[in-house]
Amino acid sequence: MINQLITMLHWKQRSHLKYASGQRQTSYKLGRLLVLLIALILIHSLAMVYFENLAWADALWLSVTTVTTVGYGDMSPVTWQGRLATALCLYLFAISLLAQLAALFFEVRLKTREDKLKGNWIWDDMKNHLLIINTPDENTDTYLERLVGQIRATPKFEHLPLQILTQKYPNGLPHELTQHGIVHYHGAAQSTASLEAANLGEAKYIVILARDAGDSLSDSLSFDILSRIEELGSTAMIAVECIVDENRQRLIKAGADVVLRPIRAYPELLVRALANPGTEAVLENLFTHDESHLQRIDIHLQDIPWKDIITVFLNNDFGIPMAYIDASGVHSNPLASSLCSGSAIIAMIRAGQTVSPDDIRRALS
Repeated sequence: MINQLITMLHWKQRSHLKYASGQRQTSYKLGRLLVLLIALILIHSLAMVYFENLAWADALWLSVTTVTTVGYGDMSPVTWQGRLATALCLYLFAISLLAQLAALFFEVRLKTREDKLKGNWIWDDMKNHLLIINTPDENTDTYLERLVGQIRATPKFEHLPLQILTQKYPNGLPHELTQHGIVHYHGAAQSTASLEAANLGEAKYIVILARDAGDSLSDSLSFDILSRIEELGSTAMIAVECIVDENRQRLIKAGADVVLRPIRAYPELLVRALANPGTEAVLENLFTHDESHLQRIDIHLQDIPWKDIITVFLNNDFGIPMAYIDASGVHSNPLASSLCSGSAIIAMIRAGQTVSPDDIRRALS
């Protein structure tokens, strides 16, 4: 199994080098054809000046209109030497070169478009971007659409370039993702060559997603990716999803700035943690009773200012009120001057702490 994995990584690296080499060869071929075409035009223009006694501007005009087959007929060679030079330089070679150049240019354009669509294009101008590494194995489209939507809805990331490194979309990203201006590179996250192709060193933020939110082996893959990032060198803020809590400190030591559990139903938590590091710890604690957690306290309220409720809670060490509930629903963090009438208060309290409705009534009265 290990040998197969190593073989796959070597193949991906060779493919990346082969692709980059192909790009250079194509660019060289285009440049060579263009230089030859310009050289033939200049040689023909020089012949027109020498044999036809034309001014340089007129000679160049005659060469360009002839090689592009426009042929206005406003001037033409009359000497046998000029006609021979035109036949050899332009009719025999230059027009053929122009046709090859045009064909290769359009071929490159089509190939470039296909490479960008299928994730084979290296975006050299991708800088200060948010790089998402890996994609979930299940419900990938839905999750990424919500994740990218939340990223774009966050002012800090609203105009940030987005790129995904994944092997999930060999035929192109769904329209729901491309409409957010996101691009992808088709490659393995555990390949150094793929990480380089995704311009990891230029990224401002990096998100490493767990492929399988229920498989602890995903943590091993994330640790390997962090190791490669350290080798390549990156100053980006890195957020990593962690399956097993025991691995959190290992991932932090490996270079992660933010570590949180994968919560597929709420990608918003990942975005909030990336925008405001540290909030992930508070948000995760709200789901457990290990530390501070949310508690509903049923108590009748009648036109009590929210600032008074906060003051009573803090002065009596009841925790921190987060919201109140009335017939219309839950009201989170209302204005300090809001008059609160309802049937319950939601507060964040410490583990082991007990706050009763009677305690709050006595304090309010």
